[in-house]
Amino acid sequence: MKKIKQLPIILLLCLMTLQAAAQTGNPEENRVFAPFISRLNAETKGSGILLTWKDASNLRSPFYNIYESEQPFDPERFIYTRKIASLGSRIESFLYEPGDSKPRYFLILAEEEGVLFDVFIPYRNMTMEKVSAERVVIQEEKAARISSLKVLPESQALLIRADSSNPGRSLILFRSTNPLENREDLADATQVRVFVNETIELRDQVVPGISFYYALVDQSLYESGSRILLYDGSVTARPVMIPLEEWSSETAHSFQFASRHNPLPLLNIELDIERGKRLPEMGIPDVPVELSRETKQALAELNLGKSVHPSVWRQPRLLSIERTGSAPPETSWVIELIETGDWESLLRRSEEQIKTSFDPEVQSRLHFYKGQAHYFLGNLEFAFMDFLIARSVYYGESNAWMLSIFEQRRILSKTLDLE
Repeated sequence: MKKIKQLPIILLLCLMTLQAAAQTGNPEENRVFAPFISRLNAETKGSGILLTWKDASNLRSPFYNIYESEQPFDPERFIYTRKIASLGSRIESFLYEPGDSKPRYFLILAEEEGVLFDVFIPYRNMTMEKVSAERVVIQEEKAARISSLKVLPESQALLIRADSSNPGRSLILFRSTNPLENREDLADATQVRVFVNETIELRDQVVPGISFYYALVDQSLYESGSRILLYDGSVTARPVMIPLEEWSSETAHSFQFASRHNPLPLLNIELDIERGKRLPEMGIPDVPVELSRETKQALAELNLGKSVHPSVWRQPRLLSIERTGSAPPETSWVIELIETGDWESLLRRSEEQIKTSFDPEVQSRLHFYKGQAHYFLGNLEFAFMDFLIARSVYYGESNAWMLSIFEQRRILSKTLDLE
């Protein structure tokens, strides 16, 4: 009876001995083998998806293969080619940039010494909820799509037409004597015109006998530094020229007031030839320049003055962009002043606006209206200079006013001769 009472004590001592022996044994032999990561989490981070996890504790030098799928992972039909990254240990995070906003699932499988442990455990190494990146609208998506750019010789000029998918976007027209194939080619080309919310149509007066290439690109896309600028429909694949044999001095005189009929190219000179200093930007200088004696004498011989002749007197005119009611704020105010004939206010406001506007196309429009203000105030010599500046963009429109001024001078000269 006494031995039976001592049996529970003996069993308890044996159990304690076995437990102590287990604790003093090899810890690697007692650890559960779990070749997979844990605590996998996926969350949106702007245009990317951030993955975080805890490395597997039983592997010494593993690699972690990250997979993505637009459908939940199925171990029976798993496709190993959907791997997006392979990382070493102790990283435990990865930012995935998918490039779109499609929802996705993620899976991380450990690999060691060429053995892939394809264990699929929900919420440990496999996400069970879709995660997507935020959609970021890039310039390439917002840019206008150019199509049907055509350049054809017509009336001893090159007629340029094109279509835009977004008329509200500003477009730059480039011209070059070399093929335009990439962004670097545009850097060496000439910016002919900036189209702002208007029909893409232009008569480009170029040097006859020289071949030219043209390209039309989205201004904001070009200024963003994007390389996706030129494509079929936005650039001329073949050169276009005005044949010399078709050049006619009689026809040329109808739109060109220079004594020479074959215009010389505009030289892009940036440095002073004698001193090597950088020249000021093209256009009207901020500081008045004293004219030379020869220039003053030439202007005096033109006999410009304030005398006018009713028979060749022109009526006020708005450009097409103002007539359609889509003019930008820089010139929308001219409509009311021209309709009311307030030439003093038109002259004053156009002079102020020219000082703060840097777009060549807008400046040309302002000079066109400033020239009309001078014209109707009788200051024909100043009107002539403004139309001459506006002529670089609005060639035909300005020529009509300049022709009127020449007719005024011709009639005045005849009148003086009769006296």
